[in-house]
Amino acid sequence: MEAQVMKNKMLRGQVLRTLALFYPDSVSVNGIRSALISRGVTFSADMTKILHYLEDKEYITVTAIKLSEIKDDDQVELTAKGVDLIEETIDDPGVEL
Repeated sequence: MEAQVMKNKMLRGQVLRTLALFYPDSVSVNGIRSALISRGVTFSADMTKILHYLEDKEYITVTAIKLSEIKDDDQVELTAKGVDLIEETIDDPGVEL
């Protein structure tokens, strides 16, 4: 269980760092996945769960008709709060940067 928690934290951080590369522009879910793979981050986790968590924390916004139905072409954008987290102006024990 602890190993999965650490992996979730790492993946959340990697998604935020990937979005920071595109900030202030949005990027598709598929684009995030491709960028992560190109940076050597492979995962079998459900991207929807990661994005839900980050959306709930207000680190990102997702342009989707229904958040529970996030699709590969939906756009994801880093928020100012997400930038603060990446720049370590704020801290969140649920995200490992």
